[in-house]
Amino acid sequence: MTTHYRKSRILGLAFLIQFVTSFSAGVFVLPAATGVRAFGLPLEIGQIMANVAKNANLVRLNIFIELITAAGVIFLGAMLYSAVRKQHEGLALTAFGLYVLEGVLIAATKLTLYALMVLSQRFVAAGSPASMEATASLVYKLMEFLPKMNSILYCVGGTIFYALLLKARTVARPLSLWGLVSFLGVFAAGVLSLFGAKVSVFLYVPYIPFELFIAIWILVKGINKEIEYK
Repeated sequence: MTTHYRKSRILGLAFLIQFVTSFSAGVFVLPAATGVRAFGLPLEIGQIMANVAKNANLVRLNIFIELITAAGVIFLGAMLYSAVRKQHEGLALTAFGLYVLEGVLIAATKLTLYALMVLSQRFVAAGSPASMEATASLVYKLMEFLPKMNSILYCVGGTIFYALLLKARTVARPLSLWGLVSFLGVFAAGVLSLFGAKVSVFLYVPYIPFELFIAIWILVKGINKEIEYK
């Protein structure tokens, strides 16, 4: 097995890990733990706390999976940096730095979720006093805010990476263009939600299958053999 073959497959695996962990944690585990659906009816903080206290094991599972996601984002950024650094060292390093920052913010978000779990357990044990809801509401709002920042960082870094991938012809051009175009919707959703606007699910639809598709593409076909990892 050549070094190129092995490292191109590692890049595909990095995409796959990022997709599986982030999708399963965000779409299945966290909504099941909190009762809050991405595009469902909003819940009162007391209801959320009751759900979190009841589903503490799911909360812990979400934290565990998302910590893998955080490491996976940094790992993916490192692999993309290695693949495109010859195209523009400064831009590639900037994109990698944004991926590292996003990984740190994902971990910070899980700290707020853990804090919410502890507060929720005490809330239920104390008989659900309204006096605890204000603190929990603040923690929950912070937990909601950080992922919005994550999506913006990820989109800016990803846009740089996919522009460099397109320039380097690392993967098929339509695939790089798909990544670039679909990031625009996610970036717009992140900015709109940051300012309190209601976001349509359709902004995310073009990007949702992208990471899975590019992961399978690279694992099956590999990348341009002219790419040299450093």
